[in-house]
Amino acid sequence: MSHTTFLSMAKAIEYLGDAASAQQLLATLQSTLENDVPQINAAIEAEHFEVLQKVWHQLKGFAPVFCHDQLVAEITQTESLCKRVETPETKTIALSASAQLSINLNVLLAEVKWQLQQPA
Repeated sequence: MSHTTFLSMAKAIEYLGDAASAQQLLATLQSTLENDVPQINAAIEAEHFEVLQKVWHQLKGFAPVFCHDQLVAEITQTESLCKRVETPETKTIALSASAQLSINLNVLLAEVKWQLQQPA
């Protein structure tokens, strides 16, 4: 997995100053994703938009450090959609966006796990 879809170690190193710091924070990212993804999936199933909005907001805080801009934008857009659920159509759109983002976060988690296994 020499090329990652969502994880950007270059951004993390630039943001944090060195590879060792970036590698250390990856473990925190892994733990966060391992906790958040099941919570996200349960909230999607229950159509609990307050929980989704909260999780997206928290992820939006660290995503610019570790993630390519496309995933950061997707998190921001999905959070916004979950804030504005007023009709059956907006509900469907927010749930669909949340489900796709959950899939992408699983890919990110796999990329993080792979990166953590690489020699320093």
